[in-house]
Amino acid sequence: MNEPLKQFLAGKPVTEGFVLEVGGEKYHCEEILRWLPGRRLVVRALHHGDPLLLKLFAPNKKGWRELSHEQHGYKACKAAGVAVPAEKFISDDFAGCLAVAYEFIADASPFKLVNSNQAQMVPALLQLMVRCHQAGIYQHDIHTDNILMSPRGLFLIDLASVRGMTGEPLSTKKSLSNLARLVAQFVPDQQQLILKKLNLYYQARGWLYGQTERENFKSLLNKAWQKRKDTYLSKCFRACTMTAYFKGKHLEYAFKRPFFKQISEQLIQDIDVLVEQGRKLKDGNSATVVMTEMAGRKVVIKRYNIKSRWHFVKRCWRASRAANAWRQGNLLSLLGIPTPEVLGFVEKRLGPLRKQAYLVTAYVGNASELSSVYQHHAPTEHQLRQLRHIFSLMREYRFTHGDMKASNLLLTQEGEVNLIDLDAMHEHQHQWSFQRAFVRDQKRFLKNWEKTALHARLSSYLDWAPTRF
Repeated sequence: MNEPLKQFLAGKPVTEGFVLEVGGEKYHCEEILRWLPGRRLVVRALHHGDPLLLKLFAPNKKGWRELSHEQHGYKACKAAGVAVPAEKFISDDFAGCLAVAYEFIADASPFKLVNSNQAQMVPALLQLMVRCHQAGIYQHDIHTDNILMSPRGLFLIDLASVRGMTGEPLSTKKSLSNLARLVAQFVPDQQQLILKKLNLYYQARGWLYGQTERENFKSLLNKAWQKRKDTYLSKCFRACTMTAYFKGKHLEYAFKRPFFKQISEQLIQDIDVLVEQGRKLKDGNSATVVMTEMAGRKVVIKRYNIKSRWHFVKRCWRASRAANAWRQGNLLSLLGIPTPEVLGFVEKRLGPLRKQAYLVTAYVGNASELSSVYQHHAPTEHQLRQLRHIFSLMREYRFTHGDMKASNLLLTQEGEVNLIDLDAMHEHQHQWSFQRAFVRDQKRFLKNWEKTALHARLSSYLDWAPTRF
């Protein structure tokens, strides 16, 4: 068996760029697209110069079941007229693994709604769901990476998660639950684009779409969003395709896997050296912030310092502020709120006790703090809309920042307002605790421009009515 496959089956990470030789044929595996340790490995491979999508399964009971699901899903989609990549071959002994290969659609990308042209694809997305549900099938693990958009239209992939196949249309309950799960994969602004066109789905199914139906679907969407959020954030603290994660006696870290591939373990071990050699942006008692480079990329590292022995005793049992900022940065990306990309965090430990912690984020060049910007000119309508949108999402999804001073809001050269310093950001389970903290965030934000004309304008534009307690 090839060494990379031995590592895969043993649950160890596999390095890209390996070659599989099977039956005298060579498959150059150039990119790892998905990796489930010891279970499944999905790669983009070249065979005689032609690109393939190659899915490898562990040869055990679960692997056989997944391969069987893959085949049933492929056949069901073909029968329903749902576009899927063409199957090239299937094998029950591919270098010791189970395997299936599909054409690799080079001009395709995961379904997105980030510009007006892509927003025009919403009817096609809903039509794809109609075709599946009318045929009695649905994708159990439906998300945007499993729907590819190309000049030839939309393609459904990850066929092992296709369920149903009864030949009868899906029930209303199951159809709408699956549709809500798909809509929940988009950020709130994009969800609204789909909801505006949702009547097309109901009409195609021959269903009424009135106020009651709108409210019922919104309830399903809220439930699906909560589940998606919890699943996504749990991936921030375990090894998976999205995250490179490690926890040992002296070190714990998590990094976005694409970034982690570019750096070395030694660089993480020597993170203090990077902090000491970096350009100081802030050198406080509680935190040191520097701009430096990791693998040729400009990054910001924030080190959370231990100020005293008593400070260590208070902090060592709790999750670090770096770990919280890492989690909350990923939450903001789910919500579509601009923030410098969180790339990873590091904690130095003594067994279960935490010492220094470090947060690594992307460096945003040519950005200025709002406190500085608005000394020279008044906010534009576009900037005000962004600020109102941030506070609106905070209210809708019940989270607070904890320190909404103007220096924690950056304005980029492109005119985008970024929220930073997420150490104290918090999601609230109860409305009463959220409301108190939200009012504090409102007041702290307005305090930046106390006794100025801008204070009244901001308060009026954002339409706040702080609750008294």
